[in-house]
Amino acid sequence: MLKKIIKNKNLLTLFISTIIFLLVYFFSYIDSNNSLSRYSFFPFYSLNKSIQNNFYQVKNRIISTKPNKDIIVVEIDEKTLSELWSFPFDRKIYVPLLDNLKESWVWVIAFDIIFADNTNKESDFLFSEAIKRAWNVVLWISSFNNWLPQKPLDIFLKNSFSNWFLIPNIDNKNNIVYSFFPLSKFRNGINYEYFALSILRAYYSNLEKKDYTKEKWNYEKNYYKFKPNINIPLSETWKDSVLINFIDNKMYKKISFFDIYDKKRFNEIKKYTNFKDKIVIVWSASQWIKDVFNTPNWIEYGMYVHVNTINTILNQSYLVYFNKNLEWFLIFSLILLSVYFNFNKSGYTLFFTNISILTIFLLIFPYSILIFTNFIENYFTELVFSFIFSIIVSNIIKYITENKSKVKLNKALSEYVSSDVANEILSWTWEINLDWEKKRIAIFFSDIEWFTTISEKFSPELLVSFLRKYLTLMSNIIMDEKGFINKYEWDAIMALWWVFWFVKNTSFNACKSALYQQKLLKELNIEWKNQGFSEIKARIWIHIWDAIVWNIWSEGRKMEFTALWDSVNLASRLEWVNKFYWTYICVSEDIYSEVKDLFEFRYLDKIKVKWKTKWINIYELISIKWEILEEKQEIVKNFLEAIELYKNREFDKALVIFSELADLWDKPSETYKKRCENYLINTPSLDWDWTFEMAEK
Repeated sequence: MLKKIIKNKNLLTLFISTIIFLLVYFFSYIDSNNSLSRYSFFPFYSLNKSIQNNFYQVKNRIISTKPNKDIIVVEIDEKTLSELWSFPFDRKIYVPLLDNLKESWVWVIAFDIIFADNTNKESDFLFSEAIKRAWNVVLWISSFNNWLPQKPLDIFLKNSFSNWFLIPNIDNKNNIVYSFFPLSKFRNGINYEYFALSILRAYYSNLEKKDYTKEKWNYEKNYYKFKPNINIPLSETWKDSVLINFIDNKMYKKISFFDIYDKKRFNEIKKYTNFKDKIVIVWSASQWIKDVFNTPNWIEYGMYVHVNTINTILNQSYLVYFNKNLEWFLIFSLILLSVYFNFNKSGYTLFFTNISILTIFLLIFPYSILIFTNFIENYFTELVFSFIFSIIVSNIIKYITENKSKVKLNKALSEYVSSDVANEILSWTWEINLDWEKKRIAIFFSDIEWFTTISEKFSPELLVSFLRKYLTLMSNIIMDEKGFINKYEWDAIMALWWVFWFVKNTSFNACKSALYQQKLLKELNIEWKNQGFSEIKARIWIHIWDAIVWNIWSEGRKMEFTALWDSVNLASRLEWVNKFYWTYICVSEDIYSEVKDLFEFRYLDKIKVKWKTKWINIYELISIKWEILEEKQEIVKNFLEAIELYKNREFDKALVIFSELADLWDKPSETYKKRCENYLINTPSLDWDWTFEMAEK
């Protein structure tokens, strides 16, 4: 089953993508789960929240979010304390403030101050009467961890909107306020509505001339039903929290408590500030007595958490978390696409597809949500991590599978070319060229002498067995010397050097192959002679020239890599030149010039192949340098002396030396002996340049 998956790209993509997705989901789940997060090394949750924090700022900056003009914040600031002494004030201090605001037709006056303790009875009475006259005052009820509530005095409660709790929803993993609970059930069994909502109930009651304080409070699937025409979207489906859209608190209208308390100052302020139909929130902003929370706007005073909540609902600038299931589907889609295209071998495809995935999922999608919707992404970090992780994993798997395939291909390819050539072909740097290419290559031809006659004595089975062994052993030598076997023609071998990549000493490798083959053939002949076979001799020709190297093919059906041109044709003809001189390794002058210091050669002749106008010098390859036998060295020396006499038309003197060498079984001397005898009878013309023209093709 696993092999089937590995071989099928689509199945492998689906399998790997599922594994990556499950891992990302698992890590994300552990990281976000309070009881398990201590086991997680992946800060997904923290990073996601950090990104969401920035989301508020960027979004509000893009769409130019502004505070609602009906909100005014009154601060008990340092100026107030310097004029009215220390805080908390005598409660009669609040009376002028309430009366002044009432006269200005403020619709709601909310205090972010708890009035829970008995103080001066006269002052408490005066404050309670001022609350009664204003009739629109909102006080709050608070409780730590929903224990029994801490409440204002009853004389204040009976004349105010008061069944409200103050503490927002604090994230228990990073201690940041993102949302509030519309309702909170205290230990006394009573549900209390959030302070900001109580302010808005008072506001809408005055605005629409209808008492909304008695409305039934309830949750629906996707929203909190605040009043008939206002449904506040919940942060997630079936959740009981509402997200707060935080904006910079510096944008809100702020007035000093003292400027409203003091009648003269208040009359001045009313000239440029309209208080009619406004929501005024009073709180203590003086140093050391402020409550603070961590929010997406970093450290925020508690009052501005409530102010931002009110502003969110008044402006209906609600925020909702993106559907988590859909977001996980998008993450899986990203992984699937990334893995699929990263399995592709094309570097261009990899680059452009990864850039496209990055652009769509990590740029276009988030910014589209940011600008055109009220959604907040839950798993942006997982999205980025999935993209990076899928690239890494898919490329590791591709490397492993390709490396395994490359090993198999290398093994198969090594049966056609040498292992060195196979490794070079399969390397990252080598490029397949299906077009033609002109190269200076070494060309090697060999065949068995009188093979047609010899093969007639073999049965088909024995002939195939013989050729398999012969061609295998000879081919191994060629490939061990970095040669490329271009083709077999029955017993003949055509090999090329310097075809796939440029290395030094290709002529050296070709000559060494020829010598090793002849040496091995002598050993094989001993074995074959014992089996009743005739002695096998192979004739080899080596040449280096320019040739056209290319792929010839029937497109889409058959392809063959080979070398063409006149030099290859000439080399194939010169292979059997050996039989005229009774030699077994013959090379061109180009080969001789390149490796004459590494091998022992004998100059053979200056020849012209039939139907060719150019002549060439040919040489016999005898042995590696310094390994020539003394007897052979003496023969070569005398042979070259006779050649010089031959070139100088002193055929009688040359004949004497060639005859002596022929008696020593030197076959090239036998050839020249016959030529000298012929030229003594048939004297060559005066323009004779000792070139021997081959009569056969």
